[in-house]
Amino acid sequence: ILLCGMETHVCVFQTARDFLARGLVPYLCADALLSRNAEDKQWGLERARDLGAVVTTAEGALFDLLGRAGTPEFKAVSVAVR
Repeated sequence: ILLCGMETHVCVFQTARDFLARGLVPYLCADALLSRNAEDKQWGLERARDLGAVVTTAEGALFDLLGRAGTPEFKAVSVAVR
């Protein structure tokens, strides 16, 4: 589950917490999240990570979900993100 959106410290954090409570691990794409101020965004990311969410970038999440390099899917994503 990839999460991106606004108000990291409220909406995104609560969504991540809900997924974790259901046994699902959300990936928070830090470069696709925002809050009105940097401190709130950082707080939301840290709290979600403390609960078990993965904090990464959108590109990092895509490659992590692919699992390994050398596949046709990996090559397609590599071309798409350049």
